[in-house]
Amino acid sequence: MTISTRGDRRQILAGGIRAIAGLSGLVLPALSLPARAKILGSGFEGLEGASAQTALGLLQSSRQARFGTGKDVWIWLSSLCPHCQRYFREFPDLTVPGFRVNYIPFILGERETGAVLKVVQNPTQATMLRFMRRELLDAAPVDYNPYYTGPIDYAGSPSVMLSRHYAHMRMVQSVYDGDAGYPTETGLNRMLSTPRTFFRTQKGALLMWGGGFGVKQFNVLRDL
Repeated sequence: MTISTRGDRRQILAGGIRAIAGLSGLVLPALSLPARAKILGSGFEGLEGASAQTALGLLQSSRQARFGTGKDVWIWLSSLCPHCQRYFREFPDLTVPGFRVNYIPFILGERETGAVLKVVQNPTQATMLRFMRRELLDAAPVDYNPYYTGPIDYAGSPSVMLSRHYAHMRMVQSVYDGDAGYPTETGLNRMLSTPRTFFRTQKGALLMWGGGFGVKQFNVLRDL
């Protein structure tokens, strides 16, 4: 009998992430989208099966600012990332016709921690725009634990809230690491160094990093 270890890893990872979410008090919403991600080619790789559904649930419950209406797209953005700023120049109002874009603030360096916290505390369109305009960088830096493993409920002190926000993103990364064949613990036990691209292809639900996305990619997605 032949056993597909890749498929087994996906099933084990999905179960493990749901267990973590359960211990953390995180409620994953019921998902109605297709279970299998659609692979479109270079730049649009996706997840399959339970891991795709788990990643989507984690994204939906992240602290985020929403712009526009239409197909859902999740993007991690850092105000310090030059590629994200290039994306911001293409979409200066952070709105893309035909899409509801959900922006999740990404911590790229200590100088940005206070600014990210302001978005986490008040995830409105106005705050997200100020974040990307670098108008919040005068906020005092906030110490946080990049290896936090407690509840993901956006409560507590500023330090704890930022730790939980960062941990939420690492949970998403762990799904992608496991689906790609990397050890499933890497996303939970190492710091994120750049706002990487993750949930790229699930019909109606996508996650893109501003540095790998733009007008051209959105034009392709309009036909999905």
